[in-house]
Amino acid sequence: MKKASWKDIAELVGILAIVASLVSVAFQLRQTQLALVASTYQARAFDAIAEGLHIADSEYLLPVLVKTNHGESFDAVASLSEGDRTRLFHFLRTRMIDWDNEHYQYQSGFLDAGFFEVTTKAQVRMWAPRWRAIGLTEGRGDFKEFVDSVLQEQDHVKE
Repeated sequence: MKKASWKDIAELVGILAIVASLVSVAFQLRQTQLALVASTYQARAFDAIAEGLHIADSEYLLPVLVKTNHGESFDAVASLSEGDRTRLFHFLRTRMIDWDNEHYQYQSGFLDAGFFEVTTKAQVRMWAPRWRAIGLTEGRGDFKEFVDSVLQEQDHVKE
């Protein structure tokens, strides 16, 4: 058996150093992804809190939402003044944009699958018929397909 030369030892050490640095980079990337997911979750929570407080304190939007059951009562929506219908339109538009954003985050791997399946899908199931009834349509093709599939699932459950 030959003794290892200094060159062979140096190569082995170099290879081990490369492997160790790759493992370190992979670990750091995973930590960064977890931090991004947590940051995204926190930002959504802050947005939801701010929106809830804004609606609760709104002397204009809150009565419209109460009167129309958050846009669910289509007869009440039809009887709104132009100004109130516009307020409801913009409120429902922000809901649609919010859930389009969550769908995009989920597709990009930044939104927890459990949250998406339980919360986002339920919210889309509830709100999409309302925003569609007032004339809003999803602009991003992937999101429109997702909304269609969620509403189709709902129709199958009703049958």
